[in-house]
Amino acid sequence: MNITTNPIAGVARSAMLVDLNIKVYSGRKKDKYTQERVVIDSHAGSSRASSVYKNLFADCAELDAISKFQAKARAEHYRLTIPWSDNGSRLLPTKAMREYKKVMNVYENDFYKLVTLYLDKYDTLVAKAAFQLGTLFDRDEYPQRDVVAHKFAFFSSFMPLPTSGDFRLDIESEVQRELIEQYEQAAAARVNDATKDLWDRLHASLTRLSDRLVVEEDGKKRKFHDTMVTGALELCELLSTLNVAEDPALEKARRQLEDTLQGVEPDELRKHEGHRMEIKQKVDSILEAFDWGLND
Repeated sequence: MNITTNPIAGVARSAMLVDLNIKVYSGRKKDKYTQERVVIDSHAGSSRASSVYKNLFADCAELDAISKFQAKARAEHYRLTIPWSDNGSRLLPTKAMREYKKVMNVYENDFYKLVTLYLDKYDTLVAKAAFQLGTLFDRDEYPQRDVVAHKFAFFSSFMPLPTSGDFRLDIESEVQRELIEQYEQAAAARVNDATKDLWDRLHASLTRLSDRLVVEEDGKKRKFHDTMVTGALELCELLSTLNVAEDPALEKARRQLEDTLQGVEPDELRKHEGHRMEIKQKVDSILEAFDWGLND
């Protein structure tokens, strides 16, 4: 795998940092009374031996739907961006900004629709919880509807990617040079990690294609969904924008897969063994032609 070491300044001109911020009301509350009972009944020597939380809205389909949707939105955020920092910020190419905002705006709208459905039923759900929780129910633990509404949020925040030139420090020049050097080394490592993430995505797609296109010795064909092909083509299109470091080898591998699958119909691969074997050979040749850095 040929991971680029282009200067961070080049990447900073073509990408930015993005954070997806999603806040969801958990509906969970620490149950100190039950916790104390558990500790006593267990003859534990410390009050911290156990932590007990209760779900204020047990079996709440509306709240569960919001939680599941949150995970789905984050997965899409990860798909459209590449890793950058440990604190969660992701790298977003500027030429992918329009598509990112378009997609995430849809997710944002759908998120608040689910929140509205939950809030519209809030008072009814509280009353229902009284029957579900029995003696565990305490009305004082349930915030007012307006308070709960402010516990939900969905938005993306964007920041320019800093470069070593952003260091403006009134310190000794030797120390400043050392800090700049450290930052540039860390930034270069992040660029490499981001590029490796793209190589890993492409390798996973190729490996999946190669495995699913196998024809067994008895002539039995492995099953696959149409998304195996369409998803690979979508990945090829996505990689053309995510390759902010302009790794030529990655672009070459991406283009080879795109050319291989262009015009390929999943049903044709299922019906015609010869066509299936031809595409598999091309996929395998791509896998063999590049260093995927699997031992890095």
